[in-house]
Amino acid sequence: METRLETVELKLMDLELVIEQLNQVVIRQQQSIDQLTTKLEDYKRQIEAQASPLATQAEETPPPHY
Repeated sequence: METRLETVELKLMDLELVIEQLNQVVIRQQQSIDQLTTKLEDYKRQIEAQASPLATQAEETPPPHY
């Protein structure tokens, strides 16, 4: 009975280690996602800033031959 208990305890320790390792992976992935989200928002703002000076079709003045 004692060896079975030791075996279970060893497996539990291994599982706790694996869980901690997986948790660290998830933390790093979330940090990467956060960084990419920030970059994407920056790029969106840059594109919107560049596009805003353009006139819409309704705002365009017709060519002189009209």
